[in-house]
Amino acid sequence: MNLDHSTGLAPQDTKRQDDHLKGSLMKPDTHICGNKRTQDSMSRVPQGSQFLLLILIFPLLLCSCSGGPSRNSAAQNGPDPIADARWQNARKAWLLDDVAVAQSAFSLFAEKYPTDQRSGEALLSAGICAQRRGRLEEAEGLFREAQTRGGAIAARALIQRGSISLELQPSRAATCFKEAARMATNAETQSEALYKRGIALQRIGQFELATAAFEKCIAVNGSRGHSAQAQLRLQYDPWFSVQVGAFLQRSHAMKQLRRLQDGGFPAELRMPGRKGSPLHRVLSGRFTDRKKAQQHSTRIQSALGIDEVQVIP
Repeated sequence: MNLDHSTGLAPQDTKRQDDHLKGSLMKPDTHICGNKRTQDSMSRVPQGSQFLLLILIFPLLLCSCSGGPSRNSAAQNGPDPIADARWQNARKAWLLDDVAVAQSAFSLFAEKYPTDQRSGEALLSAGICAQRRGRLEEAEGLFREAQTRGGAIAARALIQRGSISLELQPSRAATCFKEAARMATNAETQSEALYKRGIALQRIGQFELATAAFEKCIAVNGSRGHSAQAQLRLQYDPWFSVQVGAFLQRSHAMKQLRRLQDGGFPAELRMPGRKGSPLHRVLSGRFTDRKKAQQHSTRIQSALGIDEVQVIP
């Protein structure tokens, strides 16, 4: 009798076992992944045939296990082309100085993608666009929202809010600049915040605090421009005055000086050379309160009809 050396069976017995194996695989309720019927079928197959079956099935299992999840992960972690396109469109409008379109595009980006790391910058840019368009209430709201992002974005948003308030609400501006200096993540932003805080403090008559802010700005030395300006500000007289014109020619300045004196107003001439200026400045009055200086300037304008009147600093 001839035997199959791989199975130890006669050829006709091997044929019967193969037919039995084919029938088991063709049944619809037979599965690979381990129900009882499959295990029973496998137990009835000789070891040699089991080995051949595993060789055929194992590559299929390996492919099915390794194919799907990697594609899903790539889809989840990949960049969003729509978000990138919207960001580039907003930047393009910004670079073209189309502030209305840029504001709309940056605002939409921040609204659509609040978790994107660029959303804080988008809010800040939209606020700056609104500020440049004169829409200060919109700008204030955008800066407040950008401020919630923290870090460098928050510091810059506070500086912008302070700049909006500097003319009409210098006290509020000084608070914004103080917080911006505290939150700044780099020396340049901190220098700018300290310098602008000094200006705001000067405008509300807090000259000692203003001097301290300018000195800190110089010590930080994060921005040469702001440090140099702070040095000049430290040379200002610690009071408010009303400037009634600045002239290159001394004769014109003296004419303005006599006009003030004839009108019954105090007047003094500040000569060139101070802070490197070539101008002869005509000043009237010295005040510790900015409001009083503003009232004095209004009286000069009404009495003498002079337009070039301003309160300094």
